[in-house]
Amino acid sequence: MTSACSHLAEVRKALAAGHWPQAVAPELRSHATTCTRCTQEILITQHLFAAKASALTAFQTDAPHAAPQLLWWRAQLRRRNAALAQAARPIAAAQLFAIAITAAAAIGLIVTHWDSIFSSAAHAPASSFMALLTNWGLAPLLLAITLVATLGGLALYLSADRQ
Repeated sequence: MTSACSHLAEVRKALAAGHWPQAVAPELRSHATTCTRCTQEILITQHLFAAKASALTAFQTDAPHAAPQLLWWRAQLRRRNAALAQAARPIAAAQLFAIAITAAAAIGLIVTHWDSIFSSAAHAPASSFMALLTNWGLAPLLLAITLVATLGGLALYLSADRQ
């Protein structure tokens, strides 16, 4: 183990202040080149300072710090979007229910009038509105209006700008 050096305190003070080697006395620099203890102190301190500088540089480039206002704004935006998504769930459920009811009504009408569909096709032209009205009544017209209104509402909801 090397003995203690009388200039070690001066070398440490110059290194801590960042003055080494430019702003120190030439006698101290010449002493540091001959003294093993001072040379080791200089090498270790410079290495640690370089490691600290590279770590700080890597931290600053890898993880940029956002401004507090930006973080607050993002948090408010997330909270608002979560509230909008939660509010949209019942609307989507209502639309799904309306589509299911419309589909069930259409299937029910087709099942109940299955025989009349094929029997009227032989007696009347398929494009005749009066034949449809006499065989089925107003049910197909109401079903069509309901279906168009439901799908129109769904299309408007899905195409609406969500801000």
